[in-house]
Amino acid sequence: LIPDFSYENKGPNQLEKHGRAIVAQSEARISSFRPGYDLILPPLDKVGDEPVWQVAPSLVPITRKYLLSFYGEWNQQTQDSDSTLLKSVIEKLQQMDDGKTKDKLYIKLKCEGKKEVVAAAGDWHLCDSVEERKKILDESTYSLILAPSDPMIISSSALQQRLYEVLRSGAIPVILGSRVQLPFAELVDWTRFSIQLPLHRVTELHFLIRSISHSDLFKMKRQGRLVYENYFSSPQVILRTLFGVLQSRLTIPADSVRDTPSPSIFNASFTPLLLDFLPNESEPEEVLGPLETPFPSPSYKRNFSSVLGERTESWNTRFHALRLYGNTPWEHVIPTEAKFLGSRMGFRPICDGEGGSGKEFSAALGGNHPQEQFTVVMLTYEREAVLITSLSRLYGLPYLNKVIVVWNSPTPPAEDLRWPDIGVPIHVVKVDKNSLNNRFLPFSAIETEAVLSVDDDSHLRHDEIIFGFRVWREHRDRLVGFPGRFHAWDSNHTSWNYNSNYSCELSMVLTGAAFYHKYYNYLYTHEMPEPIRLMVDELMNCEDLAMNFLISHVTRQPPVKVTSRWTFRCPGCPVSLSEDDSHFQERHRCINEFSRLYGYNPLLYTQYRADSVLFKTRIPPDKQKCFKFI
Repeated sequence: LIPDFSYENKGPNQLEKHGRAIVAQSEARISSFRPGYDLILPPLDKVGDEPVWQVAPSLVPITRKYLLSFYGEWNQQTQDSDSTLLKSVIEKLQQMDDGKTKDKLYIKLKCEGKKEVVAAAGDWHLCDSVEERKKILDESTYSLILAPSDPMIISSSALQQRLYEVLRSGAIPVILGSRVQLPFAELVDWTRFSIQLPLHRVTELHFLIRSISHSDLFKMKRQGRLVYENYFSSPQVILRTLFGVLQSRLTIPADSVRDTPSPSIFNASFTPLLLDFLPNESEPEEVLGPLETPFPSPSYKRNFSSVLGERTESWNTRFHALRLYGNTPWEHVIPTEAKFLGSRMGFRPICDGEGGSGKEFSAALGGNHPQEQFTVVMLTYEREAVLITSLSRLYGLPYLNKVIVVWNSPTPPAEDLRWPDIGVPIHVVKVDKNSLNNRFLPFSAIETEAVLSVDDDSHLRHDEIIFGFRVWREHRDRLVGFPGRFHAWDSNHTSWNYNSNYSCELSMVLTGAAFYHKYYNYLYTHEMPEPIRLMVDELMNCEDLAMNFLISHVTRQPPVKVTSRWTFRCPGCPVSLSEDDSHFQERHRCINEFSRLYGYNPLLYTQYRADSVLFKTRIPPDKQKCFKFI
């Protein structure tokens, strides 16, 4: 591999000079570039390293001041057929900008100031400074990229610089010219966020870009921002992408993501005391599932199959091609009959596939995924009595793998504190500081895909928890929880408010009682914009909003609310900080700041909740419902 970061092309003898080495550069000529072998890069010496949220304007409003912009000057030094075609293109662009349309266009084909990037013969100079060009691009919905008139040039530093600046500003590239080679095009699908037309179709350009709906336009803008953020946003990111392409060519899985260590709060020699008996908490008499020995979810099952068969999706939809996860929420489902014809490993069909209600239903998980368990993650801070009571309620809970208590308190538990024996391990994790972000750390002790995040004062019945778990298994990429909330538009201040009133529409579920996939712990900790975590620490608030934003941003789906419950606080617990007015003011502020950092508000509304299949259904007296009260 020879990464060539210089601004000047080496000429037609480049292939002979480099032999069989892969050449990665911004400049390329048709005589020396080997498609599918050599690689096109953005010009690294012109790429900044600022985070995307700092330099990119908001994705909304979806349309901007200028429908289309272009600012450049043609370096005409040759006369050939391609030059003649380009002259007709220039003439058409001038006609588009003659003021006869209601659309605002910014088309300037002569540099009024200096030429910051002097292009080669047949190519287009970049006019004025980066800052001046950015002002125009930040106000442009689409921006034009014109191919050089020299038919031998298929990529140039000036063209790639212009393309990089367009993506950074959140505009949609309109590439005129069929020979242009784009960066990492063998894996990055440019058709999802750019328009590519041959030069002679310039006459259709205005009609075409006006015909694209706002929903498609936003989809393209969002995709362009994600591509820029994940593959082009800094020299380090570009080089990481370069090596990711080579790994993909060689069918080598990416490096695995990092788990967060889970050191116990207790010394190895210390044995916590146990309660002599559990508090008398009455649960409805209902069989909800078998009590099993804890077992982990299988992980890293698809190291090579994901590289072999899902390159397009991992590079262009999930954007996790450069990292390897033990599990993701999008693993494939086998046909239902396969469970009975040789692929039964791990599946527990209800009544061996015959189905059933009540008794048969409670004996197995059924569904479309293999048998599994979930991990409870409970954050606590200086209220040991409340914690012990909440832990005790988990005794006898089916499908529970373990409980992880995140000990945010500055002092360790009292030595004489008695812990409940609930039939599964209780792992108390020592953390470095008191932070609400600790709730979503990807602890190595979490060995299941399913995570139930609960507050130490939450009060859920066993049937509610098991029903929530069953619903999550059918919506593995979603946040599935109990108390619903929504974001409300304040037209007086043109901003968002957090609202906890009873509503027939919601957009969030509180993570004080919610199921989600461990995959999102990695994204929250390593991929989510860092200012969000810093704001959570500053306010000691909004971590649940941050997780709602993250999952809705990744999936473009709202959460799933289960059961009619609108609150989960235990009766008699101390008054929560969430009842203070300042708490709501901070959450208003969080929603607006998170929207700014993502470039848009990813939260989506939903108008339904999930109840069990036979809820309120009249059934024969010899049959039982799925759940007695849900």
